[in-house]
Amino acid sequence: MRKVYFICFTAIVITSCVSSLYPISDNENNFLIREELLGHWVDKDMQTQIIIIKAENKKYGVTVIDKKFNEGKQEVAKYDTSYFSGFLIQLNNQYFFDSTPDTDHPQFDCLGEETKSALLPLHSIYKVHSISKDQLRLSGMNIDSLQKFIDKDKNKIKHEKLSKDHILLTLDVGALQKKILKNKEAAFVFSESIDFNRIK
Repeated sequence: MRKVYFICFTAIVITSCVSSLYPISDNENNFLIREELLGHWVDKDMQTQIIIIKAENKKYGVTVIDKKFNEGKQEVAKYDTSYFSGFLIQLNNQYFFDSTPDTDHPQFDCLGEETKSALLPLHSIYKVHSISKDQLRLSGMNIDSLQKFIDKDKNKIKHEKLSKDHILLTLDVGALQKKILKNKEAAFVFSESIDFNRIK
């Protein structure tokens, strides 16, 4: 999960990975720009920073900076930076954020065009609980909770278990919205929310 194309907003709110083959919406008319979302955010432990800017076509550019520590006698902080493209939609008065790695970012140029064209742009889905002037609260899907939901009816939620730590949802856009995002019975699959405070 570290340097693979389906990296999940790094380690913001997930200990294991859930991704989707399809986006949460394929209708750009449903994409929303909330000015309050723009800015520089940090979690309470000061381990993860998120920088959100406005991009083209009602999308956002997202930079995630994770503080890492070398293993060994002397802890030395290192920073791992990832780049994403995302969009925000609203379903039943609830905001959801969809992100994919931003392969148009200059940092991806070292991969080469043929390599980039072979990568599968998987989607990470986040529930945005609240956006205020100074605080952003969101959560990702919890793999254990999602597995429990899937186990209730394995034919209901199309998916692939890529590894013990990665579930790939293969529901199309309509089914993804209906069976998970709009479904109150599926609300528990989103993990405990994480607060980010505005730096600027």
